[in-house]
Amino acid sequence: MSRNRMRNSQSMHWMGVVKWILIAALLAGLGLCYMLCKNQNLHLAEETHRVQKQIEAIEDRNDTLEADLEAMKSMKSLERRLALMHSTLVQWGDPRASWVRLDQNTRARVARLGTAPTSALNLDSSVVAATSPTGQSDAR
Repeated sequence: MSRNRMRNSQSMHWMGVVKWILIAALLAGLGLCYMLCKNQNLHLAEETHRVQKQIEAIEDRNDTLEADLEAMKSMKSLERRLALMHSTLVQWGDPRASWVRLDQNTRARVARLGTAPTSALNLDSSVVAATSPTGQSDAR
């Protein structure tokens, strides 16, 4: 008789309940993961936009510096600026200019009191300065 009672009972089947609880938990977990990924994507989009603006600013600065460098390399621009300043500078190797070598030692040393240099330009040796006994330079 007990067996017959079990067959006709109105009990709830627990495997069906567990199955629906697991399905609901899986859907909730997927929804939570979707929201987390969406928030991270929005945050990274803002950061990417900010970095892109920095890159564009750097590229604009590089373009400006490149234009300045090209202007500095231009001989016509240099000649125009020298003409505006009324400068006497000329380009290296210009045949109109006379070139003097200045590779001498510019440090003067005292040889002896009362002596004078032998030439105005000592290109072969170091510069020698002479002093008079009173301590003033002898300019000849």
